Amino acid sequence: MFYDLFIPAERGAEKTLSMLARLGYSCAAASCTVTGKIPQDVGLLAKGIDVDVAPDVRATLAATGKSFTVLKRITVELSDTKECYHLNGNTPGMKEFDIVAVNPTTEKLWAQCCEKLEIDIISLDLSKRLPFFMKPKQIGQAIDRGIYFEIAYSAAIHDTLGRRNLIANAIQLVRAAKQKHIVLSSGAARAMSVRGPYDVANLARLFGLSANMAKQAVSSNCKSVVAHGAMRRGTCKGVIGITDVSALVGTSNEWLLPQEIDDIGDAKDDDTVTVPGNDADAMVET
Repeated sequence: MFYDLFIPAERGAEKTLSMLARLGYSCAAASCTVTGKIPQDVGLLAKGIDVDVAPDVRATLAATGKSFTVLKRITVELSDTKECYHLNGNTPGMKEFDIVAVNPTTEKLWAQCCEKLEIDIISLDLSKRLPFFMKPKQIGQAIDRGIYFEIAYSAAIHDTLGRRNLIANAIQLVRAAKQKHIVLSSGAARAMSVRGPYDVANLARLFGLSANMAKQAVSSNCKSVVAHGAMRRGTCKGVIGITDVSALVGTSNEWLLPQEIDDIGDAKDDDTVTVPGNDADAMVET
């Protein structure tokens, strides 16, 4: 499966998504962008992302047994530390998005994104000169937390200066990340700005990625981003997940307690219950 995890959810997004489906992609993320303070009801933005491939393309995919998934993404452009509050797992509305990406504009925000924030992707505008240096230590901290770094290529397709900056910044990023946790996306607002997955993988070779890592940047790495987003939404700080018991009924009995322990709940009239142990039975008062 090939992914493009950055398609602006703007006018013309349907044509862009349809082009991706024709080029062989299986999944894309429609993104809304927030600049400045994140609203408390940010979840409403996710409900406003209502884009899909054209009906004829969807019908063609169904006839050939193929599928195309459209995810919901939010991209937050950070310019002040006060804007980070909603990115610390404190806002339920952020769980409405399959992917949370940030674009830090200062070195302090860059460090905070790598070290603390509950996000899935760090997406810098590499077509412009960066105001800070991407330190390998900070990138390593982000990688340890499961965060991926995005290279969006469309901004450099029609701009010579942007192309020069993109290649230079991407080489620096790939070198600092040691080719790990890199994803390539288009960020394309027009259908003509997207490229096929194998063309994108070949482009990644210019950034210093090996052939294998370049292919992973449009496939398995993107799949890991989606999985990281699912963990962020379904767990507390990525550690504890809560599942309704009713959802487990009829699936498997592995989640059930051993029968000997279940017998404790059946003893209603006894004052004590025998709980089998390793060496001797223990008496538990009820």
